[in-house]
Amino acid sequence: MSRQHFSSSMASMSYFKANQYFVQQTAEAIAAVVEFEVAIIDNNLEVIAGTGCYKDQIGTVYGEGSITSRLLRMGGYCILENAPLVSAICRNCSFRQKCTLTGGLTFSIPLEEKVIGTISLYAFTESQRQNLLLNQDKLLSFLNKIALLMSSKIHESEMNGLLTLMTNQLGAVMDSIVEGIIAVDKEGIVNQINKAAEKLLFVRASQILGVPLNELFPGLAIPKVLELGQPYVEQEILYKSREQNLQFIGTMTPIKLEGKIAGMVISLRSVRDVRKLAGRLIREERKYTLDGILGTSESITELKHKMQLVAATDSTVLITGESGTGKELFARAIHGESYRKNGPFIAINCGAIPDALLESELFGYEEGAFTGAVRGGKPGKFELADRGTLFLDEIGDMPLPLQVKLLRVLQELKIERIGGVKPTWVDVRIIAATNRNLEEMITRGEFRSDLFYRLSVIPFNIPPLRERKEDLTLLLYHFLDKYNLILNKHVTGLSPSVQEKMLAYPWPGNVRELENAVEYAINVAAGNYIEESCIPFRVREYFTKNTGSFADDDISTINELEKKAIMAALRKFGTTGPAKEKAAQSLGMSRSTFYRKIKELGLMEEFESVMTQDSWR
Repeated sequence: MSRQHFSSSMASMSYFKANQYFVQQTAEAIAAVVEFEVAIIDNNLEVIAGTGCYKDQIGTVYGEGSITSRLLRMGGYCILENAPLVSAICRNCSFRQKCTLTGGLTFSIPLEEKVIGTISLYAFTESQRQNLLLNQDKLLSFLNKIALLMSSKIHESEMNGLLTLMTNQLGAVMDSIVEGIIAVDKEGIVNQINKAAEKLLFVRASQILGVPLNELFPGLAIPKVLELGQPYVEQEILYKSREQNLQFIGTMTPIKLEGKIAGMVISLRSVRDVRKLAGRLIREERKYTLDGILGTSESITELKHKMQLVAATDSTVLITGESGTGKELFARAIHGESYRKNGPFIAINCGAIPDALLESELFGYEEGAFTGAVRGGKPGKFELADRGTLFLDEIGDMPLPLQVKLLRVLQELKIERIGGVKPTWVDVRIIAATNRNLEEMITRGEFRSDLFYRLSVIPFNIPPLRERKEDLTLLLYHFLDKYNLILNKHVTGLSPSVQEKMLAYPWPGNVRELENAVEYAINVAAGNYIEESCIPFRVREYFTKNTGSFADDDISTINELEKKAIMAALRKFGTTGPAKEKAAQSLGMSRSTFYRKIKELGLMEEFESVMTQDSWR
């Protein structure tokens, strides 16, 4: 934007000069609330008021290539989405090479049938730019109201009325902000509070308006801000209400008028909300990578390694495992490690959708295909997953007629919508999952063998949590940390008896059940340790029914049960490599776990002895 110093010889009248003090006050009040730099420019292209770097430019005139010059002719508003160097809006501005803006909103200020100036919000960092663009509709609406308010009051010269209306407008903006906002005067007396702050502090505005801020927040560095003008950024603030002791993350920003401190604005966020956000971000960051899946046991480490190797291929994957073992989590991780990671990941639970609707959900339908079909038709999951991954969860619940159609799609890589006459080619990788034994279902005629072999090109079995005790402790304390963060608790550990029970419980619901149990325990924990009363009822009931004892004879009894189950499986299937694999599968164990159990329990020698005796009978 080309500039030159203001010249008094300009003939055109400025509508803002007479009210320059008020205009500057308005600019600083807006900046303190919305956290963007503000510039107000009149019809002579002169900077009348501003904050930040624009305050130093007051009295400076912009050239004809500026955004204000354009809006003076055309009216309306302008959105600068990118830095001037890449924005077409700034192409004719000779100053853009030196401009450090990253984005902005500029709104024309109308008066009757002409434009008398502009009001702008400017961003100088990438985070400010993103925030500005994300809230542009609200901010434009706000600027529109401010512009109309300024023009009407400048026209009527009603400065007192303008100040009142501006305060109301700012109050409306403050009430639309999710953060708690409290404004105080230069003496530290509360003079404004938004609805979010009322909710956070469990008060009504009338209860704290006129109250010194240091009575609300003892120990807060209020003199530092009001006397020295130093901001107080992202610090912990304690507040004691009748309900409870509360913690906030707060920022205090001074308001300056003519170089003097006129007050300050405080923004508050609940520590609990911040923790929830942090917990969600942690979950999202870990969620879609194999490295983010917790587990150091031999079986999980080997599983993740193999998945990493096949992730780069397009081969169909079948993931089996008990409910709650995280089959979809592993499927998403495979997608996240593949070259399709920038494509869609579409999941559908074949057991949660009625048979009559499942076909249309998978393959879509054309307009008029059946009664109730929406106009224009609807794409199915295969089309939505094009160039990505389609996750078919609970594939064992898919009806037999639909299995035939799915097999054909997998072979031909094209689908036909219901009611359609033209096939559509799709580029989709299939990952299927089930907690059912598909091979047993094949023998009963409940699942097609040809579809099974087409799906299980690369089979993976996720071992249940009871088979990888070394992962149990890791997951237990991971969930402890996670829900401490989310629930704002300070539970540091488990009592010895609780830890013993948590490690001995078989967790039929696997990782999902463990996480739910830890969340429950932390919710009801009154102290720093999880006691037995905090354990979910179903866990306590298990030990009540199983004598509730943890003596060595109980542990040996469990070993005996394992021995009997493994011996029965070996008798049924034999001792060859393939036979042992079938035996392991029948027991719900991974092959590596099965071999480890045989070795730990010394079963091969005993089995060979029994088999020899059987052969003589």
